[in-house]
Amino acid sequence: MSESTKSERMAKEFETVQEPKKSYFQAREGLQQEGKLAVAKYIVNEFLHEGDSILLDAGTSLYPIAQEIAIKAKENPENTHFTIMTHNYKAFQILVDQVPREANLNIVLAGGRYDQDLNALFGPQTIMAYDNFFPRVVLIGISGMVADQGLFCHGNTEELAVKEIIFHKGARDRIIVADYSKLGIPDALCFGTSHNLKANVERCILVTNQPDQKSKKILREKFRHACSSLTDNYSIKLVTV
Repeated sequence: MSESTKSERMAKEFETVQEPKKSYFQAREGLQQEGKLAVAKYIVNEFLHEGDSILLDAGTSLYPIAQEIAIKAKENPENTHFTIMTHNYKAFQILVDQVPREANLNIVLAGGRYDQDLNALFGPQTIMAYDNFFPRVVLIGISGMVADQGLFCHGNTEELAVKEIIFHKGARDRIIVADYSKLGIPDALCFGTSHNLKANVERCILVTNQPDQKSKKILREKFRHACSSLTDNYSIKLVTV
């Protein structure tokens, strides 16, 4: 066998053992991990109350909330009698696998088609499930938020339809879950306008984290502008952790 043939064979074998291309979910999962965990912990400890019914959106900023619920359920199971509906498949797995039985958590997986890229369920079945669910708390993930425009998602049209019904659900609390890098930045599709942030809810709350000093100056400026505009012009509650 010639050296060139050996090289070609080795190159092909090398290609076969390459790691598979990351999904969008996997690519986003490694970003802003510390901020996402801090936001999730604050939300579970401050805004989720015994007996709440909770709608948990999909996304890498939302499944850490399931992790924090599981921790709380292990430590204090008598105060975590939640009913949770979600199409976030990773969050569902965490809740099923890690929450002890004595917590009596009601976990409902919304139906639909599984999308591997977003690690979530979508379609008419998902929309029907949420249409018949009446939560006290709605937890919404975003890929971007511009104060004078609204909330954005990445660009999957099936995701857009689910995001829209989640955004318009009536509730006690509508909680927007976002690390600082998403504030002041638009994305492909707007699923909820800023003028409707407080519609059909008692409170609209944005929970985010402070930009670190290593972040770009323009991101810090966009963050500050978005926060001041949202609180001054739209009167939503802002929490930074």
